[in-house]
Amino acid sequence: MKKINLDSNEKIEKISGKLKVLQNNQLPKFGIDAFLIANFIDKSKSQRLLLADFGAGTGIIGLLYAIENPGKVFLIENNSQLSQLEEKTVGLNDLKKRVTVINQDINNLDGTFQLNSLDAIVSNPPYFDSPNYSKKNLSKERSHARHEENFDLAVLVSQSKKFLKSKGKLYFIYRAERIADFIDLLIKNGFGISKMRFVYGKKNTGAKLVLVKAIKQGSNAKINIEKPMIIFNERNEYTKELQNILHDNKYFFYVIQTADNYLYAGTSDDVNRRFATHQAKKGAKFTRAAIRHPLKLVYQEEFSSKSEALSSEAKFKHLSRIEKERYIGL
Repeated sequence: MKKINLDSNEKIEKISGKLKVLQNNQLPKFGIDAFLIANFIDKSKSQRLLLADFGAGTGIIGLLYAIENPGKVFLIENNSQLSQLEEKTVGLNDLKKRVTVINQDINNLDGTFQLNSLDAIVSNPPYFDSPNYSKKNLSKERSHARHEENFDLAVLVSQSKKFLKSKGKLYFIYRAERIADFIDLLIKNGFGISKMRFVYGKKNTGAKLVLVKAIKQGSNAKINIEKPMIIFNERNEYTKELQNILHDNKYFFYVIQTADNYLYAGTSDDVNRRFATHQAKKGAKFTRAAIRHPLKLVYQEEFSSKSEALSSEAKFKHLSRIEKERYIGL
């Protein structure tokens, strides 16, 4: 990772141990939908694969793809400020050899790509009809990211048809209630729908979004309807699947004090559930013995990766008793 100079409105968002993305408070920001569509793209081991993100915004979709797959990625963004932000982010992550930022309107790509040259195109187009969207106090740049007023879906499809190879793939996420119009547009342009997945806020609610994979000259493609994706569980928390997609897994190093005054250390992604297992004498062999009970959870520390939590556990176990007590504040 390289150090960069940040403007007053800019901040670095750590997505995972592999990626950092710049955001600007005055410009459109990425949301959950960007992670959903990035996760929906088929993986590839080919270093020759060419993928373009039409309307890249902060660049996060293409970048998420680039850190997990070889090949080249092109971030196409009409907004010059967002393009500059993308350039900084690409440099920050040392991806300049594989990720190219292009400040250009998708209407004007004839001099950028050869016809029938791209293997895949991904897009997170605006969802809202401009006249019906309620938040009219957004800045011009942020408004364009949310409204269709500056993004013609017909152009997205026609340009994808122009620049994708035969059997090339177009991935996008869109409002479920309006997907029929989009699919009709795709079919009229010779695309076949290959894969769809509906996204629900919670179980037993209507679908909000839908993820779609379309194939150029793929009119005979069979549609694979994947299992529904649920965003929130019954406790209004992100589901485990969404946590994985968001790279938002939390891991904990924890310490339990036993009745006979031992300090037992462990790791878990759910400390309360794991502690309950120990209390029920179904956890580690050490804590099952009756002499150890009752147990007391005396410390927990959160980490962004399992390896970090395991590392802390290992270091803790090598400390003396006095050092352990000092570490956990006993």
